[in-house]
Order: sequence, then structure tokens, then C-alpha cells
Amino acid sequence: MKNLILATGLAMAFLAPLPALTLNANATEQQVEAGEVSNDQMVGYYEKGMIGDNIWVVDSRPAGKYISGHIPGASSLPLELLKQDPASGDKLGIPRSGKVIFYCAGRECTLSIDSAEIFRKLGYADTWVYRNGVPGWNQKMQPLRAEEQFVKKGNIILVDTVPGKETIVTASNKTLQISLSDLKGEHGKTILGPLSKNAPLVVIGRGTMESTNAVLEELRELDFRRLAYLPLNAWKDKLAVAPPITALTWAPVYGPGQVSPKAFETAVAAGQYILDVRPAADFARGHFRGAVNIPVEELEKDYAKVPRNNPVFVNCATGAKSQKTFDILGRKGYTNIAYLDAEISCKGETCTIKE
Repeated sequence: MKNLILATGLAMAFLAPLPALTLNANATEQQVEAGEVSNDQMVGYYEKGMIGDNIWVVDSRPAGKYISGHIPGASSLPLELLKQDPASGDKLGIPRSGKVIFYCAGRECTLSIDSAEIFRKLGYADTWVYRNGVPGWNQKMQPLRAEEQFVKKGNIILVDTVPGKETIVTASNKTLQISLSDLKGEHGKTILGPLSKNAPLVVIGRGTMESTNAVLEELRELDFRRLAYLPLNAWKDKLAVAPPITALTWAPVYGPGQVSPKAFETAVAAGQYILDVRPAADFARGHFRGAVNIPVEELEKDYAKVPRNNPVFVNCATGAKSQKTFDILGRKGYTNIAYLDAEISCKGETCTIKE
């Protein structure tokens, strides 16, 4: 798997393995602290069918991240919603005596930590945090489940390894029907080889999770990293036979204010105003060279510190707080704000960007 490494101050990016994803299992487990659940524990809960049964796993990321791929059996409760309405936790049906595990986008993400603290104050004594989150789950080669809403948003590649049968076909996506044997062979390499490794691929699940995992594993072998699955029976609209595909292309579509990692990299190298909205402690551990720290929680009162007359580029650890900053400053009349929706980790002034 290849990741974009941004060495701050350099004009050009280069590709290298992402440290957080290439640590061996023992190294990752050594990071587990009090109140945390390890990778192996989470995998064990999943494999034993305990998630959603007697263990409640909660995704603290924004809803858009959840629908694109979440731990199977996990519920969605974005931190922002929990803060606005603590009673929203009750709607998940979790008893106060239940074991609750929060997760988000990895060790740089604090959404799960803050969510767990709120739950403990509400009387959920058996509350834990899976700090390794989605990156740790991916490291263990475990599946992420997408939701129907994500497929309907479009701009994804659907992969179905049962050719000729009716499947999920939409105008805004491309559906590749290819047998698993062809996927493993030259035919699969010919079709998927030229495709961007950042392309989001959703495997259409038919039958057992074992068969779905086999497809996901093959796509991992081809270096694709934005992978999820959707059970065919979770699709409520009509099905159709997909038209044959001989070549695939994909390009990202950015929303209002959102910039690519390359554009953000260029802004850093050019000395543009970089606004880091993570907590001060996270900023102190590492940040982009020249960045200014105003935690998003303080922006409502400190927004005037942000310049209006020159471009401002916003980052956080996962993209969630960056997008929130774009929304907050937009309501204040700012029109010069751009944000990065990506996972970022920093050591000193060397930062890793993973879109």
C-alpha cells in the first residue's frame, strides 16, 4: 500500500509506506493503554459475533465517514450529535451496564475519546476506546461495511464476482462484474491495474462473509486501500445486469472548499496560512511547519484571529473538524477558507497525509 508523505517545506511529495499502517502487530499492541481495547480484542469480539449482541461498538466519526465503511455491527453516533444531545445515546438501546466501545479514525483522532468521556459521565461505567480505530482494523485485514446511502452518493466502483446475474447498477457508479478467478488473473490486472489506488471499491456481498473476504483480500493484494462491502440484500432498489466493462477510470470529486492533498502540500510549501484545529496537546506533538493552532472548540469565540484577506488552509487529524471549521467560518462570512479531508499524523514538522 502506498501513501502520500508530506515532508513539510518540500515542494514535491513522494510515496512511502505509512508508519501507522505498517507497524507489526506487537508494536501496535504495545501502544494500548488503560481504558483501551486492542486490535486483537476487537477482532475477537467480531469473530465471536459479540458486536451488536452483548458488546456495543459505536463509531464517533461524522455520518458520512460511517456510511463509507464501518466496523460491521457498529452503530453511528457522531461526537457532534452526542454533544448537542446527550440523550441521543439512549436511542441506541445500550443499557447503562452494557460494555460500550467507541472508535474513530485512529490514534490521532480524539472523537472516540471525547465520546467515551461523555458516556462515562452519563453513567455508562463499562465504556472503552478502540484507539487504533479504522487503521487498526484495516491492519488486521478485517472488513468494513458500507451503507446503501454511500453507494447512492456515487463516484465509486462496485465489484461483483458473480457475472451475468442481476446486481446493483446506478447511473453515478461503475459496476464491474468479474469472476474471482478472472479477478485474480491477468484479466483483473488489465482492468483494475490502471485504476487509481485511492478509488473507493465496494464489494457486493453474496453468500458468506468468507467469500466476500476473499474478494476484499484480492483487492488488497492489488494495493487498493479504500475498500468496503455491501450485502446485496441491503440494497432496496431494483437490480439489473451490469453492462460489460473493458476499462475503468476514476477521479476524485471534491466538495465546496475541499482541496486535494497535493494542493494542500503546495500551500504548505508556499508558506500559506495553515490553520490546525486539533486540540493544543495534539498540535504540540507535531504539526505542519508554520501552522497556527486554534482548536475548533474555540473558534466560535476566537474566529476573528483567522485572516480574511488571504487564503486559509485548514487541517485536523481526520478531516471531520476541518470540515466543521469550514462551516463555522462560512457562517461568519469567510470566503477564503479551504480544508483538507484526510487522515494526518505528524512527528515534529514531518506530517503524513492519507486521503
